[in-house]
Amino acid sequence: MLLTLALCVIPSGVIAQAVSPAADASLAETIPGTPAELATSGSTLNQTPVLILAVGIFCVLGMIIALKLNAFLALIISALIVSLLVGLTQGGSAGARMDAVVSAFGSSAGSIGIVIAMAAIIGKCMLDSGAADRIVRSAVNITGEKKASIGLMVSGFVLAVPVFFDTVFYLLVPLARSLHRRTNKHYLRYLMAIATGGAITHTLVPPTPGPLLVSSILGVEIGMMMLVGTLVALPAAIVGLIFSIVIDKKSPVEMRPLGANENKHKPLLDDQLPSFWIALLPVILPVVLIGAGTLATTVADREDRAMLSVADIKDFDALASELAAATPNSPAGRVMASSALNDNELALLKKPASSDAAKNEVVAVLNEVLLDQELYAEQAFLGVALSDVSKSKIGANQLRMKPVDRRRMNRALLEDAFPDLIATHDWNSPKRELADSLSLWSNPNFALLLAAICAMLTLKVVRHLSWRDLAVDVEESLMSGGVIILITAAGGAFGSMLTDTNISDTIQQAFQDQGGSGLALLVLGWSISAVLKVAQGSSTVAMIIGAGMMSAIIGDVKPEYNMVYVATAVGAGSLMGSWMNDSGFWVFTKMGGLTEGESLRSWTPLLAVLSLVGLLATLVLSQVLPLRASM
Repeated sequence: MLLTLALCVIPSGVIAQAVSPAADASLAETIPGTPAELATSGSTLNQTPVLILAVGIFCVLGMIIALKLNAFLALIISALIVSLLVGLTQGGSAGARMDAVVSAFGSSAGSIGIVIAMAAIIGKCMLDSGAADRIVRSAVNITGEKKASIGLMVSGFVLAVPVFFDTVFYLLVPLARSLHRRTNKHYLRYLMAIATGGAITHTLVPPTPGPLLVSSILGVEIGMMMLVGTLVALPAAIVGLIFSIVIDKKSPVEMRPLGANENKHKPLLDDQLPSFWIALLPVILPVVLIGAGTLATTVADREDRAMLSVADIKDFDALASELAAATPNSPAGRVMASSALNDNELALLKKPASSDAAKNEVVAVLNEVLLDQELYAEQAFLGVALSDVSKSKIGANQLRMKPVDRRRMNRALLEDAFPDLIATHDWNSPKRELADSLSLWSNPNFALLLAAICAMLTLKVVRHLSWRDLAVDVEESLMSGGVIILITAAGGAFGSMLTDTNISDTIQQAFQDQGGSGLALLVLGWSISAVLKVAQGSSTVAMIIGAGMMSAIIGDVKPEYNMVYVATAVGAGSLMGSWMNDSGFWVFTKMGGLTEGESLRSWTPLLAVLSLVGLLATLVLSQVLPLRASM
């Protein structure tokens, strides 16, 4: 089913050749050398990544669902199988491919390990201390039990704007479990309500990284993306909540203990529960800290202090001479080879700028070059003494790099290469210094550590525990958290190995000649993002690559509606087809205490509903409220 979903929007000729018997036979021919290629719709398409993706899907689903193998083992074995196939088709020893799996596992564990461990502590301590019960009772007094799921959905909807979805889910799951204890029903509805609110804003509303980068790639103002993203997210969230109610009635799920001694403490009376604000502290503290850091960073980024001005160019004539005489493997050559430049702009850079207007034009062109993802090439910058800023940015994740950071990296590279021509920029403005001062406090690992300490102290005081007894409770929570870390990290490794197949390149090839205008353009953006999500598991990566592809497809001929709708179509598509290669799938499954089959019947279709309604809302709004540039 998932493979069909992954391929259903690829042109039919591609699918026919990718899954035909001839394609199967040609797989053996691809192993010794260069992968076999198929001619499809006038372009050359590599079928091998599609076949490896199919093998990966078959392995992980077969081992978990059919063989009932432990999810961690199934994911690691599947990751290794995919990695070895990548080695066979692309070159590389089996040992190196095993190292790749280990490295990807370590990277995934490093990014989520502390957060999940702290979340496990917070969850158990809030449940045992009665803090979650106090919050639930206060909320139910306001909304009533029948509308409690609406409160959870709204909480997830709002909190996921400044905070990652995973963190929001960790913080709100204790409330869902406590609410179920109170009502003794609707556990799945409560979990899905949180997921509904958190997932939809996570992919549509900045300053969450995914939609923030999409808006930048497509040239959409952040404020416009926030407004339209919210308008698209609202109907999707409402339909998602209704869908959650239907699924909960049709296939209810019992709440299972996450640890062996989860319910060892006796329930507390109302007057024994902690006060509302103390109970809320472990939830609100990380949200406030992370939100403050996100806001400060967003404000500082808007300054874009790495952007060149006329005053930053020390000698326009010397710069023009340097660029006119550039050789290919030189810093100046990289500037002149930039894909951001057309012939007129290349000619402009080679001529000395004698007037103020000409100087402004040169600076504007250079600022476009500073956003080029391929400006840096190691061979071109050999012999250039790179600054610490250049080195740190070059070593960062280039795919997820924000435009403001890319401009800073490229500006620093040009400053290093041409110290006599380009002035050193001052990055540390008061706003940037404020953002930097909050970098520790707004770090999710640190923020959740503080929240865990608050939850632990609340449990100790309310239950009158000794430090040893508290340590036992914490250890029990970490035992369950450790299993979640292993499975989530293994899922990340599996998704990373699927990415190594270069399936994204194949998808780009499949869609590169697909034109379109009007509503068809929005459907195309959604389709590209959806296929990318199914193939490699990360919504953020699907959004970034999908937005880049749509930017190239659209070019300079803009649609009759605002480009923000292309951005929301791509964001909505990144929710489609969440399964075992998506860390969100495992967070929902393991933190909620569900089986893999239960998540495939609830989480996966829920996100598909959110995705489809998001697309439908985008299509309708683009016609009803086109928001043309002239309006």
